Amino acid sequence: MHKCGGDRTRALRLYAWDSEVARALQSPLRDLEVSLRNRLHRQLVGRHGRQAWWDVPKARPNYKGQDMLDQARETLENRRPYRPFGPCDIVAQLSFGFWVSLLGSGGGDNYEMKYWNSSLRHVFKEHRGGRAALYRQFQFMLTLRNRIAHHECIFQRHLEGDLETALRLMRHVSPEMADRHEKYGQVPQVLARRRAVLAGTEPVRL
Repeated sequence: MHKCGGDRTRALRLYAWDSEVARALQSPLRDLEVSLRNRLHRQLVGRHGRQAWWDVPKARPNYKGQDMLDQARETLENRRPYRPFGPCDIVAQLSFGFWVSLLGSGGGDNYEMKYWNSSLRHVFKEHRGGRAALYRQFQFMLTLRNRIAHHECIFQRHLEGDLETALRLMRHVSPEMADRHEKYGQVPQVLARRRAVLAGTEPVRL
């Protein structure tokens, strides 16, 4: 409430608007995550010649990546103990963080050589600025996605810039999906409502 000068009514309106914009942003963030996952997986399958590319010795991720793979397998085993699962099931179970991490440095595992130079840079042919800059942008999106998932307020972020980043990154991995969001996305309308909602001239949407 201190963000609204002690005005409880205005604070409640801000809280409602924050929830509204978070719901709207879930759509492009979801499609960015799925598009990145599908595009990177397809690229790595093509590079290493098998669906479970992470089992190819020279393509194995670092210990953090291995932990995430183990967690995905464990989740699938617990969910369907009497049914076999394959690489496509593991891919669907892996988190946004796993796929973003493949664009990172990999710590001592040198992802620059293992993934970026050998394969993933070809996904981002239109990107200018190098792997590290691209990774930072995806990290910003991962942080935003996690804040929304954990019901944290996001109104203090530069949300217009966040939307621009999400669509720019989406255009690398799925131009068609980026076009759909630019044409049909609801985020700009919600962002434009903020002042009016806080002033009480437009209703809150729960």
